[in-house]
Amino acid sequence: MGKELVYLVFWRVLSVFIVQTSDVPDEYWQSLEVAHKLAFGYGHLTWEWHHNIRSYIYPFFISILYRILAALGMDSPGALTHAPRVLHALLSAFADYRFYSWTRSTWSTFVLSLNWFWCYNATRTLTNTLETALTTIALTIFPWDRNVSSKTGETNYLWIVGFTCAIRPTMAITWMPLCTYHILTTSRHPLKTLLQYAIVALMTLTYSILIDTYCYGHFVFTQWEFFKANILNNIAGFYGTHSIHWYLTSALPVLLGVYVLYLPIATYQILKNYKINSREFILLFTILWTISVYSLLEHKEFRFILPILPMAIYICTCTKIPRALEPSRNVKKILIGIFLVTNLIPLSYFSFVHQRGPLDVMRVLRIELARYQGGYQELGVDVMFLTPCHALPLYSHLHRNVTTRFLGCEPNFGGGEGLDETEEFFQDPGGWVQREFGGGRGGQLPAFVVLFDNIEERIAGFLRSYRIIAKRFHAHSSQGNYGNYILVYRHYLVGN
Repeated sequence: MGKELVYLVFWRVLSVFIVQTSDVPDEYWQSLEVAHKLAFGYGHLTWEWHHNIRSYIYPFFISILYRILAALGMDSPGALTHAPRVLHALLSAFADYRFYSWTRSTWSTFVLSLNWFWCYNATRTLTNTLETALTTIALTIFPWDRNVSSKTGETNYLWIVGFTCAIRPTMAITWMPLCTYHILTTSRHPLKTLLQYAIVALMTLTYSILIDTYCYGHFVFTQWEFFKANILNNIAGFYGTHSIHWYLTSALPVLLGVYVLYLPIATYQILKNYKINSREFILLFTILWTISVYSLLEHKEFRFILPILPMAIYICTCTKIPRALEPSRNVKKILIGIFLVTNLIPLSYFSFVHQRGPLDVMRVLRIELARYQGGYQELGVDVMFLTPCHALPLYSHLHRNVTTRFLGCEPNFGGGEGLDETEEFFQDPGGWVQREFGGGRGGQLPAFVVLFDNIEERIAGFLRSYRIIAKRFHAHSSQGNYGNYILVYRHYLVGN
């Protein structure tokens, strides 16, 4: 390990403070919020945890970090939100360094480390971030050379693969072609290799069940529950659907940027010389296989295919092209300039501007709740979130055991028709608040109300008892029930 690792660690840790925006609810609700409840005994778990379809492995380790911070008297909200991200930064930096050792290419590593989408996600508390870093590390110890298949340690990468699949079973899709390739190209002792696969699978299943059983409080096989909910019952489609070509036409260009234009050239060269480019060929097949299978699933997100990003960058930067196609020195300078601009501009915008409202509002609430002691007979709930479901983080960022309420969005497991609470509210906000808080129902009014500006006028009557104390920018262009600004209202009985 040398100066390259130092540079990468510095860059990734710096990214913790560069990225000041939120991305998706899972960044908090499937990690930090769960860990906070494990460590401190209070918080909220989303419906997935009540139906046993999420593994506790990832938030369990974060909860250990939380307990350590609490034991040291360092469990401030800032520490609870930043410490896990710093650990992610260190892991992502190590993954980038392993990528450098694997490719032996400074340029390839530069492309990966500066890729705007990876920078945007490399320090987030998402399982997809963890999977991408671990997948990159596993690729660097994968037995690409067929002649080493009999050597000790050839299946070490499987421990990493098993860990990622235990956290999110769909990672098996990505690793299936690579593991199959490994088994088929094992030249010596194939039965020994299969036995090692079985041992890793058994050990992974054992610690996964033990951790989940401990955290859930009863025996549970989360991977099976995940399969039933998302595949057999197609619950994932509840959160939106996209066209079958979405990953190819939308997601892949976002992830690769300008390199998506080079991908067809690299693909042609790999297919043309697949015997020479065997490593590139299996990586290309893995990418196409992963995208093809994921495309069959109704619910799609950019981050779901993040783990294939290092493979795609490897293909685009390490595949040799004919000398006749190599750009001149001046053209290379222009292309480098285009690469920098097309990555730094979106990185800056999405890190500093787009969707920064949720984190800014949580800072406002921390200050206000520190001043507010409750005790008003007319007030019951401390904070009411009249926003799309899980649009903001909660206890992991407040670190205060206050009463909160927000709109629910649980899927209908019964299969019947009907609107969830979020849909009911946005269909008729005025009528909803009248039913919930009208008629002099004492002890129900919230001390603070958080909402997007797009519904402010629609519940103006309800807000007459409140005064606005904060207006924070969220996004220039919002979709669905999101607005451009997030507003914080305080009841007239609270404060001055």
